Amino acid sequence: MKNQIPPLSPAFRELAAQHFVLLESANVAKKRDVLQLNLSGYSDVCFLIADIVKVCLLALEADGCSNRIPEPATNISGVLSLILDLLPYEEADLLDKIREAVLQPADVVEAEDDFMVENLFLTMPVGLMD
Repeated sequence: MKNQIPPLSPAFRELAAQHFVLLESANVAKKRDVLQLNLSGYSDVCFLIADIVKVCLLALEADGCSNRIPEPATNISGVLSLILDLLPYEEADLLDKIREAVLQPADVVEAEDDFMVENLFLTMPVGLMD
């Protein structure tokens, strides 16, 4: 017998709806989702695909030199930008809230002033920003 998932509360469903924003369900029965990439036309799609292929070629070439890839930093930058767009930040926020709710005992009240929260910001290496 399969483990059945208990019904979710309306508050939990609302929280999930607010945070699960990266993927859109296209076909729930077949578990198919859609990921939206904001591109500015067919040429942008072609350049993106070309950047992905070029980065793969660079990874395969040990010496890093290629006649087919005149601007490797631009291609790598394009792929890294795409990867940043694909990171599921909203979903991660929801997972943190779920983890906190599961791990924190119900009778413990969280004291928000007892610790300092520090934000980390990652930036692209200077050489790739040119």
